[in-house]
Amino acid sequence: MTVDTHAGRPTAAIVATDQNAALAAITRVFGRLEAALAAKDAAAFDSVFTDDVVFVNPAGSIFLNWDELHAYHLAAMGKSPDAEAHFEVLAVRFLAGGHAIVTVEQTLRTPDFSVTNCGTWVFTERDDSWWVCSVHNTNVAGSAQRRAVEAP
Repeated sequence: MTVDTHAGRPTAAIVATDQNAALAAITRVFGRLEAALAAKDAAAFDSVFTDDVVFVNPAGSIFLNWDELHAYHLAAMGKSPDAEAHFEVLAVRFLAGGHAIVTVEQTLRTPDFSVTNCGTWVFTERDDSWWVCSVHNTNVAGSAQRRAVEAP
């Protein structure tokens, strides 16, 4: 006897009417984040997050609104002024009501180290713009690399 393990199992994703345009807009959000980090501009970096964002960084710290997240990013960017990031969208699931769950791989590089994390980002569409309302990041095991520091 063969059992259909998918019988009656729903999918979370819906077919959006203009999925390509939505994906392009979400991808642009990550481009804005890359540019803002390269410019060391925490305000521009945090401009994509909703006021009630919930953000979990790779170390497990939780920020429960925009003000907390922005204070964290101001401090983090001040400590690592030469940081660069690259975001790669791995998967997108568009949900009913103008929401999307986006799985992203982010590589962060500084003069001292590089690390890769994987994140689940929740987007919401408001007034023809895509906003980030929730993020949960976790470091990819074994991805952290310290650069050798040369003795003077």
